[in-house]
Amino acid sequence: MTVSRKSKAAKDVAATERPEAMKKERILPWLVDLSRVNAGSLAKGRPGDLPNLIYELRQWLDLEPDEPLNAEVRRLEKAPARLQAIIERVAGLLGAVADRNCFRADYSGGNVVLDAGKLGSEGGRALSYREANLEDAVLRVALDDLYEDVEAALTIQRCEEPECLRVFLAERKNQKYCGHRCTNKMASRVYRKTHGKERAERERARYERQVRGRTAPNVKVARRPRTETGS
Repeated sequence: MTVSRKSKAAKDVAATERPEAMKKERILPWLVDLSRVNAGSLAKGRPGDLPNLIYELRQWLDLEPDEPLNAEVRRLEKAPARLQAIIERVAGLLGAVADRNCFRADYSGGNVVLDAGKLGSEGGRALSYREANLEDAVLRVALDDLYEDVEAALTIQRCEEPECLRVFLAERKNQKYCGHRCTNKMASRVYRKTHGKERAERERARYERQVRGRTAPNVKVARRPRTETGS
């Protein structure tokens, strides 16, 4: 019994130890990754995935060891639905930044407003913070991080590939797509659209050569019936 108590005490101390704060350059990429997480799937995945994410959340929040919110963070491991609500708040905030829209969130202690279209200029933010729960604290810290590094925050974009639309960190000012896959899909789509007539004419000429090769060189070739896809 004594060993069990010592073991439990050691576990409690480890749970309240303050992890090293997340490095500044890692914060926005981590927030973008967090906004894409499905907490339910994470809980059913590899055993260490959910605890690792919660540990990173503690690193990012950088809470004092005696901060009451530590207890709320630790309980997230058994409450994926609560964690998903937090993730969705972050996703809503980053989505507003990517789209340069206005973001607003109300809670019992006040409200936060971010006009992402004015991010980096006067008047872009109106904040009211009082006693808040964990979700509100996450939102507060995320807002502070965005304002602490506005230049990096403005690299948050939304992929312009219609079937993707995910939020990502752009590496270049004119980057429109989140990766090579979406870039290639759009390039193929644009090519088909801009060269459609040319392709149709080539297909028509090839069809006429085939028909005349089977019949006579001067035969008049009727147009083929269009397929359902218009090819």
